[in-house]
Amino acid sequence: MTERTIAAILPGQRVIDDGDMLLWRALPLPGRVSVGPFVFLDHYRHHSRRGIGDTPHPHAGIEVISYLLEGGVEHRDSAGFRDTLGPGDAQWIRAGRGILHAETPTGGRHGLQLWTSLPPAQKFVEPAYASFRAGQIPEFAQADARIRVIAGRLEDRVGPIATTSPTLLAHVHMAGGAAVAFTVDAPELGLYVLDGALDTGGGTMLGPGALAILTSGSRLTLRASAKGPVDVALIGGAPAEGAILFGGPFVMDTPEHLSQAKRDFASGKMGRLDGVPF
Repeated sequence: MTERTIAAILPGQRVIDDGDMLLWRALPLPGRVSVGPFVFLDHYRHHSRRGIGDTPHPHAGIEVISYLLEGGVEHRDSAGFRDTLGPGDAQWIRAGRGILHAETPTGGRHGLQLWTSLPPAQKFVEPAYASFRAGQIPEFAQADARIRVIAGRLEDRVGPIATTSPTLLAHVHMAGGAAVAFTVDAPELGLYVLDGALDTGGGTMLGPGALAILTSGSRLTLRASAKGPVDVALIGGAPAEGAILFGGPFVMDTPEHLSQAKRDFASGKMGRLDGVPF
């Protein structure tokens, strides 16, 4: 088996850091737009009930995945879905042709929001929604580590979120000084440290706020810093199909499709939520 190593470390953007909320954006970055079909990664932690997307806003052309490590959030959207997520829960929204949603925190939170770009032929499919409780997410232990598989396959576990394009999203928690190794077949793979630090060799540590892009291969070994536990998100999958064009909350493959999404939102074709768009 060929060992995967770090090919590049890309500094994330510190979007908010005001004492209450810390929000890192690790995708898209100037040096990297996607890892597999993932085109967006926000890592946030806040202490108050302050939200990020707590006012109604649209999405189109993507799938949205939310994963909570701590705290809770109430979800509502223009398709009529309502839900509440707690620690360890995950959520999937296929925005497709367009959906409005709002996320209201029930208190402080720590979590991830990710977007995958839908293939060109699926950009305008009907919206869909699903959520999964912590107990529905497969987990396995290896030495002093616990691995949760949220989407895709890792070893013999398959995550409950089935994205349109093949993906891997996993959460690895390791005790200080622990090491884990497993087979990872994703064509493109990256890792993001949520808490603590990874020992990348030669005395170099990788902490939160940076995205590490890995080489191709079939085997991955992770080592935690001896100073304490570490939480890592693995993201990847088959390369994104088609062009990736951002228009705020819309991700499309052509300028014409971006314009169509903006018109559809403004005209109410994506539905309405709390008086938005009018």
